[in-house]
Amino acid sequence: MTFVLFDILPIKSGKTVDDATAYFDKVRPAMERNGLRRVDVPFEVQGILRGNQEANLVNIFETEDPESAMKKMGADPEYQSHIEERDAIFDLGNASIILTTRRL
Repeated sequence: MTFVLFDILPIKSGKTVDDATAYFDKVRPAMERNGLRRVDVPFEVQGILRGNQEANLVNIFETEDPESAMKKMGADPEYQSHIEERDAIFDLGNASIILTTRRL
């Protein structure tokens, strides 16, 4: 079964979607090596029509094993080398990762 993750990210004041995109370009090899594949380009949020989720950027990823992929990625030295940059760009306290499957 393939799982789809929606990575919903608010960006900190003073940072931009371009900063976020550059960060994801840097960590993409580590993500892919550990089982997370980007499904599409990053989506820039244009507004929130309902609800209170803060977001500037939405990424969509696929994986066969979300728990293992996230754990391995977090332990990957290349990914870890970009954590300071990640934390400077994203408001992770208000971010969400939603795990889904496709209904056929």
